[in-house]
Amino acid sequence: MRVEQLYHIVAIAQTGSISLAAERSYISQPALSSSVSKLEMELGITLFKRTNQGVHPTEIGEAIIKKAMEAIGLLEDIRSIAEESTQTLTGSIHLAVEPFISNSIMVNTLTTFKNRHPNVNVLMKVGESNNNLRDIAAGKADFGVLMKTCEHPEEKDLCIKELFGDQLVLMVSRKSSLAERSSVTLAEAMAQPLVLYNTEFATDCGVSELLRKYGTFHAAYRLDSFPMLEKVISLNECSAFVPKFMSEYFVSRESIVPLDISDTRLDISIVLAWSKRHHLSLIEKEMMGTIQSFCSMFHFPVKGAELK
Repeated sequence: MRVEQLYHIVAIAQTGSISLAAERSYISQPALSSSVSKLEMELGITLFKRTNQGVHPTEIGEAIIKKAMEAIGLLEDIRSIAEESTQTLTGSIHLAVEPFISNSIMVNTLTTFKNRHPNVNVLMKVGESNNNLRDIAAGKADFGVLMKTCEHPEEKDLCIKELFGDQLVLMVSRKSSLAERSSVTLAEAMAQPLVLYNTEFATDCGVSELLRKYGTFHAAYRLDSFPMLEKVISLNECSAFVPKFMSEYFVSRESIVPLDISDTRLDISIVLAWSKRHHLSLIEKEMMGTIQSFCSMFHFPVKGAELK
């Protein structure tokens, strides 16, 4: 029995797919299948069964995979102890991050983290919350920085740690007839043609999910590009609901003005999320700590105990 075989069977169990597990393990599908087959022959059991819905552990397979996860956790602890003693962190982190987070908090976070830990590779995927949750559940991302959505409570295998609470404001062009005001009603805001993040609208989560609780709205644009979002707002083509902590970023562009919603609090939560099946490594905890530090600079309450 080899250590990598334990990682392989855990990857298959977490993703429910040979192809995804092979991709995550950076080996070919035939090599992964061969690794699992050899382990099954050595143990004299069948670890997985194939169905139309994917690959699933057998009853005995579930018990062995649970022990494999415990063993991997101990191995990661050993690596962490060794890394702490040398004070040189290495490895890779895969992040799943909200668009608004990537263009604000993560800019300074990544710069600071890389200055402290130059030997750590950081791979960051930007997407809306529900897609990010699926990547976390499938093991494609180690953890995410997300806007909390209704799907979070349904994810029983998910750990959630709130970073801060915020509320949405309306961003309008300085050319807009609303620009001279400090606030608008929610009805006035939702009557504006809006720009939404493309996949967020398609999966009806994030800002879209919150707005639908209050009625209908007109999505004039659905964009994947943050610079394009800024452009169409500044040209007075449409408006956008964004977290208040982003308002300083937009105001610095001078062509965009933030307006408070006077009659309704559109409360949101920004959270860290990771799978309960994923053992947090030392470098992942370090990254989480750096993210928390920058979130505290927004003067919002950071809830929950420190990561251990």
